[in-house]
Amino acid sequence: MKKYSLLLLLLIGGTQLHAQTEEDLIIQTVNDFLEGGTMGDIERFRGAFVRDAVQKTVGSNGVTGTTVDALISRIKPNQKMDRTTKIISISYANNAATAITETAYATNKIIDLLNLLKVGEQWKIVSRVYSRMELDEQVVTVGDKPAAVPTKTKAPAPKPKKVADDGW
Repeated sequence: MKKYSLLLLLLIGGTQLHAQTEEDLIIQTVNDFLEGGTMGDIERFRGAFVRDAVQKTVGSNGVTGTTVDALISRIKPNQKMDRTTKIISISYANNAATAITETAYATNKIIDLLNLLKVGEQWKIVSRVYSRMELDEQVVTVGDKPAAVPTKTKAPAPKPKKVADDGW
């Protein structure tokens, strides 16, 4: 009986050691996007997104967008790209998350702002906005600051009523 109790305890403990946190799951999806693209692993890259994910940036002609499939068409299958990637930050609340990533090339870098949703048990990128920056430019992050509350302006005091001059 002791053997079975010990075995059961080990199984339960081992399962808990392998349980992934929400942060782990979000990081896994973001890394599928970053590393999948870098390594030319098209299926891994595609798997990070929902089918109809939106991607937008501002170019010389204003706001432009592309589909995941159009982005994938620029990836050379199974060929490693000459770039480095990193996750700058991740925030999440319940089933919604935001991640900021950096992909550095020889002459510039791309900053991605990714929005993710938890679909079933997996996190998926639903939108991506991105900006091209110089290598020495930094991402500006403002955190834990309260939103500005508009101040109430006082209504002007009513003007005193004119009293007729009765000679006093």
